[in-house]
Amino acid sequence: MILAHRIELDPTEKQKEYFRQACGTARFVWNWALEEWNYRYDLGANTAACEIKRYSFKYEALAGCHQGIPGGRR
Repeated sequence: MILAHRIELDPTEKQKEYFRQACGTARFVWNWALEEWNYRYDLGANTAACEIKRYSFKYEALAGCHQGIPGGRR
């Protein structure tokens, strides 16, 4: 019984650069959201993920991160 398919990627240099940027952006956004979550938790404030996402649209450093991500634009 086959439970999964394994596919090897052979990206071009341009694709490799895009993958590195996408991973870096995802890591930056994750770390920012985790820091915001912990800050709100310590204050006893609302830690709902949707509130943090809504706040991220107003945060200047994350403004570019929403571009080109499906569901990332308002």
